[in-house]
Amino acid sequence: MKQLRDSKAQGSALFTLVSGIVIAIAVIYFLIKLAGSGSYADVAQSSETATQTRIQPVGQLTLGDGIPVGERKGDQIFNKICIQCHGADKSVPNAPKIENNGEWAPRIAQGFDTLFQHALNGFNAMPAKGGAADLTDQELKRVITYMANKSGGTFPDPDAAAPADQAASGNAAASAPAAAGSAPAADAPKAEDKGAAAPAASGADGKKVFEATCQACHGGAVPGIPGIGKKDEWASRIKQGKETLHKHALEGFNAMPAKGGNAGLSDDEVKAAVDYMANQSGAKF
Repeated sequence: MKQLRDSKAQGSALFTLVSGIVIAIAVIYFLIKLAGSGSYADVAQSSETATQTRIQPVGQLTLGDGIPVGERKGDQIFNKICIQCHGADKSVPNAPKIENNGEWAPRIAQGFDTLFQHALNGFNAMPAKGGAADLTDQELKRVITYMANKSGGTFPDPDAAAPADQAASGNAAASAPAAAGSAPAADAPKAEDKGAAAPAASGADGKKVFEATCQACHGGAVPGIPGIGKKDEWASRIKQGKETLHKHALEGFNAMPAKGGNAGLSDDEVKAAVDYMANQSGAKF
């Protein structure tokens, strides 16, 4: 009898132990299900939102000064990037300093398109885009215009100018041929009083072409280049004759590029500008 009672007691204890283990496992299982059920439901209900959240950009790209790429103006780009070489107080060899008309004149004479290509691709010691690879082409045009116009140039606002006009010349509006007889009386070239028939015959306004293209070099500030009105500097050129001067201006001569670097000018406009400058400097063309 005693053995039977001991056997029953052991069986009851084993049953209790097994039951406890089963209950514990069940409780743990249901707790895990309960804890995870909310997350699964949330993901199922907002999977599209969650995906958009994961792939959205961290922030808007800026150039270090809070202005998004592509939106900076010429003066802002100059003061942050170009000033390192082109600042007025810098001494970087062969880098024209802003507001130094003499240093910029031969560059401006090459025309806007040449300046843009040099800045875009690099030229001599200057790296492409001045070393700022994240500059857009339009931003580059803005800062070129800013520096050149602060240094004697007359390039139009690149944000307002048509691309074709910008590439063809530094001031397409100013260099466009004037209609015959449409020039204001106040602009009637003094050369007309001196017998300059070419501008009147062609309809080209030599004075306007000079102001838009030639003045950068022939305004009198660049050593070695005859300044308008300086008869002693022009005398030897004038002696060569009008045809020779026209040829040099059209085809280029020494450091002067063809058509003064403005390929958008017509032959008549170039000739009219030459006649205007020569007649203001002692000639009677």
